[in-house]
Amino acid sequence: MNPLAKNKLLVWLVVLLLVANVATITMFWLNKKPNQPTKPNGAPKEFLIKELKLDTKQQEQLEVLVKEHRAAAQQLRRKTREAKESFFDLLKQANVTDSAKQAAAKAVSVITEELDLLTLNHFQKIRSLCAPEQQTKFDEILHQVTNMMGPQRSPMGPGNDLHGPPPGGADGDKPPPEQ
Repeated sequence: MNPLAKNKLLVWLVVLLLVANVATITMFWLNKKPNQPTKPNGAPKEFLIKELKLDTKQQEQLEVLVKEHRAAAQQLRRKTREAKESFFDLLKQANVTDSAKQAAAKAVSVITEELDLLTLNHFQKIRSLCAPEQQTKFDEILHQVTNMMGPQRSPMGPGNDLHGPPPGGADGDKPPPEQ
């Protein structure tokens, strides 16, 4: 192949790659959903303060509620981790009855239910701090706040999760999300 033919081939390959890149970028741009809600940045607590325009007294009360919720939630997460460890320790036993499996699973679900109810009560308390117009705004942004909290890491702890290390590194020392 002579040098002129090589240059033409390279020019056509470059043009083809440019067209492919432009087409790909255009597809991403055209397929972007315009009404897709954006996940707010920052901590849920700061988001609530900003969006609800909480005054100083409300912010202080919110801080107390957040600290109480964190402490109680941390205890329940620890209990959940222990219950899941007991549940999966059943694998070490040769003959495990279905009733033993169900009892262990039930123990995990009871603690998970307690955590869910704790969180619901926490948000009810936050809502009760608000003036009526703030409560309306709170109702509008509640799902954004819960999405900011994100999925909780596996309460099984580091090294016990079947899907790899927990978020925050292999040591699992990720602080709980602020609320």
